[in-house]
Amino acid sequence: MNEKNPLDFHGSGLWAVILGGSSGFGLATAKRLARAGFNILIGHKDKEGTVETVIKPHFDEIRASGVKLITHNINLFDEDGRGELFESIQTNCGPGKVHLFMQSIAAGSCRLIIEDKTPDFRGKAIQGLAEALGLPPEKVKAAVNAAFHDKGCDALHTLADSRIPYREELLTQEDFEKTIFMMGYDYLLWGRELCKEGLLTKDARLVAMTSEGNEVAWKGYAAVSAAKTALEASCRAMAVELAPYGVSSYIMQAGITDTPAGNAIPNFDLMKAQARIRNPFHRLTTPEDIAEVILGICGPTLRWANGTIIRADGGEAVSGLS
Repeated sequence: MNEKNPLDFHGSGLWAVILGGSSGFGLATAKRLARAGFNILIGHKDKEGTVETVIKPHFDEIRASGVKLITHNINLFDEDGRGELFESIQTNCGPGKVHLFMQSIAAGSCRLIIEDKTPDFRGKAIQGLAEALGLPPEKVKAAVNAAFHDKGCDALHTLADSRIPYREELLTQEDFEKTIFMMGYDYLLWGRELCKEGLLTKDARLVAMTSEGNEVAWKGYAAVSAAKTALEASCRAMAVELAPYGVSSYIMQAGITDTPAGNAIPNFDLMKAQARIRNPFHRLTTPEDIAEVILGICGPTLRWANGTIIRADGGEAVSGLS
């Protein structure tokens, strides 16, 4: 006798609610869960022109899976926007039908905390290489940048100039506070309200995203790093306090991934090159890699992993440079 695939949700009437579902991890997860039979409700904030030209085809692809798709292009950190989205969840999903809630909003400030006084190691290396080659430093620098950015020579990441520079404005207290709220504990607030209002299934899964920047200090990432550690603390609290309601909470730690949010991080082009060298599979993590793991979380296999950070990076975080 054939048993039903535990990751086949067709006909279940279940919903996945994804905040930040118009790009990156959120969109990839929405597509994957739609193919598995989930109805999808997405909250996002994008320019109308971008929605029509870039995002709409992706939403059409989700609808083509034969599931329901509800989208709201609103400010998710405005009370009116949040209220609109919550009402939509109540109306469209209904009581006890949200099996997955995913917070995938990247809205933090990536700014230095103080003027950068790091020694110019790159400039010294270019100067030394120029002297060894008998060429002007400017010509060597241009050749290095062309080889790195245009020819895909990742091994030159220590010598190349980033095309994603640090912003001139330094991190302010307001930047810090907003980032902590938006990326640190908004996940907890949404999860709690969905649970209190009886919108979650009896064994629902809540998921949010972190990165290796939760432990490693990337310059310009201080506010987001602080938010990620707050997020992880929130997840642990939710794992303990929501478990009596049948709800499990997880944090996904992806490897370096080429997403719009990632490309807002200073020096991210250099980080991607380093990751391709460092990763045991010598490629970046993709949003689809993460979506597959999140689909797995929706089934019974990973239920007992409640409260954990699930690292899905191909071994990137445990690998030294080689």
